[in-house]
Amino acid sequence: MKRRSYLITFILLIMVPLSACSALEADLQNAKKDYEGGNYETAYAGFRSAAKWGYAEARYYLGLMHENGQGTEVDFSEAAKWYLEAARQGYSPAQNALGILHIKGQGASPHPDDAQRWFRMAADQGYASAYYNLGLMYYLGEGVTRDYSEAAKWVRKAADKGILKAQISLSMAYQFGQGVEQDYVMAYMWMDLGSSDGNEEAIDTLNVMAASMPPEQIKRARTLVAQWRAKREK
Repeated sequence: MKRRSYLITFILLIMVPLSACSALEADLQNAKKDYEGGNYETAYAGFRSAAKWGYAEARYYLGLMHENGQGTEVDFSEAAKWYLEAARQGYSPAQNALGILHIKGQGASPHPDDAQRWFRMAADQGYASAYYNLGLMYYLGEGVTRDYSEAAKWVRKAADKGILKAQISLSMAYQFGQGVEQDYVMAYMWMDLGSSDGNEEAIDTLNVMAASMPPEQIKRARTLVAQWRAKREK
């Protein structure tokens, strides 16, 4: 089925003259601008047009808009349909989004096996949120055998990509020694990074951790935070 989707997309695209492809791409970018600007009805029409010509990104956005009721009614079944079409084309954000619908049982069968399969496909392409979701599956033992070490491995990948909730989760893993060796310096480091958006709960946790740590450990953790940020900026 996936191969058939690729074939249909290929046939559609080769039928369109190069100038028309450029115009379609421009329409897709305009639809994205409309979406980001909150002009959802106009964006929806633009994505529908681009989706007819096989644009996976447009199909993903249609799924997103149906899921959130943006420019159209909330319809999880329709959202799952568009996500699936984009996911079969290998579009990692759609694969991750479809996995989430499977977890929630919204418009898709509530099967953890299906969820972890889509998360893994997206993770194999380096999609950061899928790293975290796959790690969560291993932590909970949903769709896979529970494995804290494997969970920490995937959460670490997401944390390294800057996913804040993954950084907080990794901090807790280091604090309690789940899947990693217990290390309060590393726990402080990741909680510090995870609280960078002003998350009050994370900040409170950081303060509690600091109250029980020697000054030299806090200093070391903050040095690691600075090193991590400097590496990200390169």
